[in-house]
Amino acid sequence: MNDENQKETTEGITFRIPSNSVSQLREESKKKQMSLSTLVNQILKDHLDWHTYAAQAKMFHVPRSTFSRLVDNLTEEELSEFAVTIAKKDFVDIGLLLRGEFTLPSFLNILENWSRMSSIPYKHEINRDVHNFILQHDMGRNFSFLIKELYRYILEDMFERKSDFTITDNTLIFRFREN
Repeated sequence: MNDENQKETTEGITFRIPSNSVSQLREESKKKQMSLSTLVNQILKDHLDWHTYAAQAKMFHVPRSTFSRLVDNLTEEELSEFAVTIAKKDFVDIGLLLRGEFTLPSFLNILENWSRMSSIPYKHEINRDVHNFILQHDMGRNFSFLIKELYRYILEDMFERKSDFTITDNTLIFRFREN
């Protein structure tokens, strides 16, 4: 990861892109009120940070409403068991494939990228060594509970970090100390 204050070196390069694609990119850049160059760089970053390895990690897209309906039918006990299974059997592999390691920093990076790629509004603030996360998923209380149990297991059992969670029907808030 780059230091936000450090300028990344860039390089000029020319590509042949179909005119229709360029028109669509220009429209999208206007909608997002960003330059075409910034949009293309964001698309490349998303591809390199996420899409390149997501298929290898056996990830695929499911509509939020579908996933919400699935978890809405589970009890808290079932959700907790499901969360532990996901953490043990999937998250380490996902971390290894997406970031080459499964560490606390790589987990946090994956969490932020997943939120961004899923268009889930999030806020991650670090005050001294305390991390504060807010995820506004709008997928219901059972989804909040599932994600809470998943992240709790990862933070407390895998990374040995005491954590504090607050859930609502559509939001998950959690805090933990880095050290």
